[in-house]
Amino acid sequence: MIRKESDTSPGLQRRLLRELLIAARFGVVGLGATALHISVVWSLITYTAIPALLANLIAFLCAFGVSFGGNYIWTFSAPGSPGKAIRRFFLISLIAFLINSTLLATLLASGWLSPRLSAVVSAAVVPGITFLASRVWGFRR
Repeated sequence: MIRKESDTSPGLQRRLLRELLIAARFGVVGLGATALHISVVWSLITYTAIPALLANLIAFLCAFGVSFGGNYIWTFSAPGSPGKAIRRFFLISLIAFLINSTLLATLLASGWLSPRLSAVVSAAVVPGITFLASRVWGFRR
């Protein structure tokens, strides 16, 4: 029998649905963490004299706790040792934060956007980076 391209095995379909569910859960956690990050950095820049890069670091640390907890418990269903997972996820998050901070510093130096809008734009790049690295390595059993 010749299989049509549109035919897929039930196992492949289940795997695809599982991956979509994981990505959706990661997205929900990421949206929450990103919203917290943006809220904290926006508030600190608006209501305090804290420099934008320091406000961004504080916001990152707040969002990290939400992101790790949500992803470890809900998205990836507590895969293995929490100590190993938090170290890996922190490394992933740190690299994403460095990318975020580099982009923020570049946007601030360019003067193209206000500090608040620069912080929002730079925070928006983090979720995609962290999902791929988390799925492949960070929360691997």
